[in-house]
Amino acid sequence: MRGVSTAERSGALRRAGAAAAMVAIVGIGAAHARAWSFLCDDAFISFRYAEALARRGQLEFNPGERVEGFTNLLWVLLLAGGQALGVRPEALAPWLTTAASLAGLVLAAALLQRLLGGGRWRAWALTPALLLAATPEWIVWASGGLEGAAVAALVLGAMLFCLKGQWVGSAICGALAGLTRADALLPLGIFWAVQAVTAARATSGGRRGPRRRLVLAGSCLLLPLLAQIALRRLYFGEWAPNTWYIKVHGALLRESHGGPYVAAWADALGLWALAPLGALLRLRHAAVAAPIVGVVVYAWAVGGDFMAYGRLLVVATGLMAVLVGWLLWDLGALAGRSWRPLGALPWVIGVTLALGQATRAQRRWQADMATPSGWLEGRYEGARAMDRFAQHRLAVGAWMRKNLPEEAWISVGAAGALPYASGLRAIDVFGLTEPALARLPGLEPRRGEGARPGHQIVAPLAYVRGRDPDLYCHLGHVGARPTAAAARRRGLGAEARWACVAVGGLVDRWSGETYDPGEYCCLRLRGRAVGPFRDDQAAGGDG
Repeated sequence: MRGVSTAERSGALRRAGAAAAMVAIVGIGAAHARAWSFLCDDAFISFRYAEALARRGQLEFNPGERVEGFTNLLWVLLLAGGQALGVRPEALAPWLTTAASLAGLVLAAALLQRLLGGGRWRAWALTPALLLAATPEWIVWASGGLEGAAVAALVLGAMLFCLKGQWVGSAICGALAGLTRADALLPLGIFWAVQAVTAARATSGGRRGPRRRLVLAGSCLLLPLLAQIALRRLYFGEWAPNTWYIKVHGALLRESHGGPYVAAWADALGLWALAPLGALLRLRHAAVAAPIVGVVVYAWAVGGDFMAYGRLLVVATGLMAVLVGWLLWDLGALAGRSWRPLGALPWVIGVTLALGQATRAQRRWQADMATPSGWLEGRYEGARAMDRFAQHRLAVGAWMRKNLPEEAWISVGAAGALPYASGLRAIDVFGLTEPALARLPGLEPRRGEGARPGHQIVAPLAYVRGRDPDLYCHLGHVGARPTAAAARRRGLGAEARWACVAVGGLVDRWSGETYDPGEYCCLRLRGRAVGPFRDDQAAGGDG
């Protein structure tokens, strides 16, 4: 082209090549995410709140009971908006999570580009995106229906804006992240603290412009978060969500669950192989390294999680990919000083790491698919098991919605898909959506290996009976129909009767094959008719 210098033409070609490579990496990430596609039961708690808000104008799990059994207000509001437009949460959430996860790939690359100095685009900045596209600890949460991918994308966006000096944009992203999930403020707070020295220097000498921007940025961050707290107090009557009071006991599981959880994440990312890169760490890397440490310590401190693939560490996974890319760049610069061809060594290492992650991801996917129920490594619930669990409860809930009276109450141990699909009032024995359980006198949280992170509080049977459910599903059974003697052993005594639902064959999401999960059985009390379940008839599987 006339009037275009060789340097300009070269720069344009370089940018076009980088854009094409980024598109290809996003495509790889999308294909990888599709292989893990699933929905988990926990997501349906938020779905139920979103549906209630869209249909009744109330943030309620059960009509007439105001209890904040969610920790993701913005996510609930987005899903409620979709519901109001006719898109059900279980249909909208997977699209949102996938979009957020893929956007996170682009943001991770852009963040590294900025950390490397901005200016001329460096193809090496694509390294984090390539690593993340091959890593289940990132890609799995492109589905599931939870808000983790959106939180991670917002955190990366806030950091990118900050490095560009766009403090207001950073604050807005930070506020959105905090409204989506409050613990997102931990890595962001650490990142902003690391950047505080640079910001202080920029405002020295009495210049008012930067100070005004800082005040504006602070307002954009704090006002929405303070407004949420005030509205929570006015609407729910609490300063913190009910989930905080239920899950605060996670500190008791740091040794038995928190430590192994962090170790499993580190092993999945292959950090043992990356340990030599630690020799290149310098103070300038603290902008990324310090938030990673903060998130990891937090995951340990709350006792980890029972879901596989590091759900609590998605932000740390994204930042770790950025840090690895940064350190490899530094390695190339260092090696190239002694012999220029060695500068290409990090490219070889980076591609090798991505291929290694892809190979491990394939093996882990196969292990997950081979575990349609039960636990991976005897400790964590995999994607296929979570999906089958939720799909079965959705089918049972649909049967209950059709066959049981609207005023019926059920007790559940999993407060997601079954209450959502049934539309029935539900008593959550783990307390997330219960208004009084967290403050029940004398209630001791579970601890040790037998406990389950996030489910340490379990309602005593006396509490549940005081709520007077029609069906005690938390004392139930899944599989072949149990005996009458088994019903009597569940704590309700001789008056207990089984009420079983058989939903027939379900279709496996991955294989397309039909499988029978067995009957879903709850307990009811003799003499208490619940729809087709009554003493004189075995309709619907009563016995």
